[in-house]
Amino acid sequence: MSLRALLRKELRWSKHNVAALVVLLLVLPATAGYASVTFQHVIPQEAPVAVVPESEATDDGSLELVDAATVTFAQPVRYDSEAAAMDALHREEVYAVVTVPPGVLNDSQESQLNLTVEGSMVLFDQPSNAMVSVLNYRLQSGASTSITVERHVIGQSRSLSEYLIPILLVATLTLFAFTYVPYNLASESRAIQRIRTDSSLESLVAAKLLYFTLLMLVPIAMFGLVTWELGYAVTPISVGLVAALLVSFLAMAAVAMAIMFLTRFRTVGRFLSVIVLFGLVAFGGLIYPAGFFSPIRKEIVRAVPLHYTTIIVRSEMLKDVPLGLYADYFAILGVTALASLVVLEATIVLYRRGD
Repeated sequence: MSLRALLRKELRWSKHNVAALVVLLLVLPATAGYASVTFQHVIPQEAPVAVVPESEATDDGSLELVDAATVTFAQPVRYDSEAAAMDALHREEVYAVVTVPPGVLNDSQESQLNLTVEGSMVLFDQPSNAMVSVLNYRLQSGASTSITVERHVIGQSRSLSEYLIPILLVATLTLFAFTYVPYNLASESRAIQRIRTDSSLESLVAAKLLYFTLLMLVPIAMFGLVTWELGYAVTPISVGLVAALLVSFLAMAAVAMAIMFLTRFRTVGRFLSVIVLFGLVAFGGLIYPAGFFSPIRKEIVRAVPLHYTTIIVRSEMLKDVPLGLYADYFAILGVTALASLVVLEATIVLYRRGD
């Protein structure tokens, strides 16, 4: 059976299950988008902060003084240049940049430090104001010189509702991958043996993956429509955004299919898929960025590929930064998708041998 015939079969299957598809592809993303207006505040816990010299004239003693003042409420991370620190800020490796001028320890002059945050990182808005106050107090009490800290915001400031849009979009595709895809396979489990007489099992799976991945353009477009209607100042669709979402969905759908083949389409496979779904939501850094957690939890979040999907989608929607800044994140997603397909093929081989 050709790929075109298999795709036509998937389309006919969708027509018979149009109600479920309407709920998952249209109602769910629309509801999730409108639900963003109900969130008004959130309090993060802690985040790494970059400490960077303003120029080569900045001495180590000044940097150490700022490190000591920062460590009481955050995790200072030293950078050699402001450009590197700003790149880390855009990549969500740090959530503020403290620029230290020369002569902070010089009693004969006044010094002004700059604390820079991104307007798109809504969760760090109020804490950064508090950080300025704490830094002013710590630095003035720890040195005999006059030191002040000023807060600067780069990029457009966003509302919490706008901040939640990329999160809800990623969550919607994740939900589809680990609920509807297993349901689709389970409902066709009895027909798979018959279908396999006309074509290989791999062709059937490839058709499903291709069909469902392309189908994700519908909720992506729906989120774009909702954000436009709500007047959100976000970028609803871009090449990087769509690429990150589709590659991530392909990887997640492959994992969900692998679980179903491994469990031979039994109900336990669908339960396991839901468990993986909740695990990704809990440990994938969807809502709170990785740096807001404890060191152990932070490493767990950064080990989950969905974390990088969220960063790319959030950056494409809310920031104006070069897409090339996330080249390694795209590489992580690509390798993850490839590994997921390899695992899926392995489970298909086990399934075939078990018959």
